[in-house]
Amino acid sequence: MALKHISTTALGIALAFGGAAMLVQPAIAAKKESGPPAPKLSKEVREPLSAAQTAIAAGDAATGAAKLAEATAVAKTDEEKYYIAAVTLDLSKLDKNPATQAAAVDALIASNRAPAEQMPTLYLVSGQTAYQAKNYAKAEQMLSKAIELNTNNPDAYALLVEAQARQNKTPLALQTLQTAIDKQRAAGAKAPSDWYGRGINMAYTAKLPQQTAALTQAWVKDYPTASNWRDSLVTYRELNPMDADGQLDLMRFQRAAGALKGQGDYMEYVLATYLRYPGEAKAVLDEGTRAGVINLSKGGNAAEINGIISPKVAADKASLTAAATTAKGPKGTGKSALSLGDAFLGYNDFANAAEMYRLALTKGGVDANVVNTRLGMALAKAGQKDAAKQAFALVNTGPRAGLAQYWTIWLDQQA
Repeated sequence: MALKHISTTALGIALAFGGAAMLVQPAIAAKKESGPPAPKLSKEVREPLSAAQTAIAAGDAATGAAKLAEATAVAKTDEEKYYIAAVTLDLSKLDKNPATQAAAVDALIASNRAPAEQMPTLYLVSGQTAYQAKNYAKAEQMLSKAIELNTNNPDAYALLVEAQARQNKTPLALQTLQTAIDKQRAAGAKAPSDWYGRGINMAYTAKLPQQTAALTQAWVKDYPTASNWRDSLVTYRELNPMDADGQLDLMRFQRAAGALKGQGDYMEYVLATYLRYPGEAKAVLDEGTRAGVINLSKGGNAAEINGIISPKVAADKASLTAAATTAKGPKGTGKSALSLGDAFLGYNDFANAAEMYRLALTKGGVDANVVNTRLGMALAKAGQKDAAKQAFALVNTGPRAGLAQYWTIWLDQQA
């Protein structure tokens, strides 16, 4: 499973219901001689509502609920319903019953008397309580309204993503998540890493390669750790089938990004290169040994391959100069130049590799996407950042296009 290192937790959602605490706590008693005017409540509503407020203040939830029921039964105006809802919210803090809070908040919304500045919070809390009650359709409706009213709580987006996902609206949930990420970035902040992890898991499970790639690319822009690079690239590889050469080039990028992990990664790379590029295979074996994940002294496949390629490296490397001269001549072909470029690349001779790749493009008969990918690699490893990005920009079709985008992101992160 490609995503075993990616967090599968929810999007950092806080289902604490403190958001409604800012609501006005009205005094229901008769009008005072000074201060703001008393609420316009009928005697039939005011008396039980005042009694409910007194009981709640004294910690008597049962009496408070009974008196609220009396007031609710006779309430007629929006103002009366608003104040009943506000006191019911006080009751919910006492009885700690989510259903009480949900009813209070929804009544405040429906009363048409809640101050405009409180409406985003009311819709947010309504969405939170609906989500907790597994009423995902209502949660989506309420949270969407909170966002429409410009709530400044990022959890609104996070919870909306979850509500949509719970209704199997994965593409819409991913669109919502991307909007949230873009808003965070526009504000000069990074979205939490868990947001990316959740979105990538959703897109990967739904087998949506474009959305998965977009999220992993945004993820490594904000959190470019070796583990995140590896997870992003392995996930990309699983959802975007490549031929053997494409998979090798992806492994080459993993190596450049420091994202090879464990004996399996190193040996897959070695097995893909030792027959054609012994110098590159030897370099990867040596790196795996230094990393402590390959032990040549224990025998096995790694030791056997090392014994095969080690005697060949010097002669193979020495043969490249003459072969390059032939490739530049009239008998040289694009394919031979490409193969020589790969050999030079394996020996970290980036200048000659780039020259051969450019020659291959001139002579033709090669896949331009393949050659430009590797030309970009050689230039990137040579420290020619702008030239490398120009080469990668020419790789714009097929699964290599995504690989070129990952390279470009990585280049932008280099000094």
